[in-house]
Amino acid sequence: MNKVESLEALIDCLDHSDLSNQGKIIKEMNIPISDFEAYASWNKECYTRNCIHRTDKYELILLCWKKGDETPIHGHDGQNCWVYQIKGNMTEIRYEKDASGDLFEKHRMQLSPGKLTYMNKTMGYHKLNNDTDGRGMTLHIYVSPITSCEVFNNKKEAFELKNLKYDTVDGLALV
Repeated sequence: MNKVESLEALIDCLDHSDLSNQGKIIKEMNIPISDFEAYASWNKECYTRNCIHRTDKYELILLCWKKGDETPIHGHDGQNCWVYQIKGNMTEIRYEKDASGDLFEKHRMQLSPGKLTYMNKTMGYHKLNNDTDGRGMTLHIYVSPITSCEVFNNKKEAFELKNLKYDTVDGLALV
């Protein structure tokens, strides 16, 4: 399989592949940061979720992070999720539940530009932290699209279902 070297090529390959080949396509990505800049948006409060492309089979979401941003611990409700590090450095922390239902850290991994990580429901839960002394960007590829997920509420020490929203779609802010 050839390297996927543009966002346009990634979309074309995913559109014309069956589900069994999508992981192979994603592993062959080497897309320049310039392909993502038109979709990037930033927020002073927290990271942003920017929908680049969505079909019934998959969606591409660009997350834009400022220094110190992190996701809550969350699951992936049946979707396969690849995270492609575009800019900056991130830490992915994976969690599992023990026999009593308490969360414990299972694995910690550093992500630098060009690195890829994968997560699905059978692997437990995870969170991502922006370790960069500035902005970071990650591409999240969900097969199939994700509309909600379990998010850990630290105050209640329990998971809650959260509906997910975009900050932008096709580079345009939502009002």
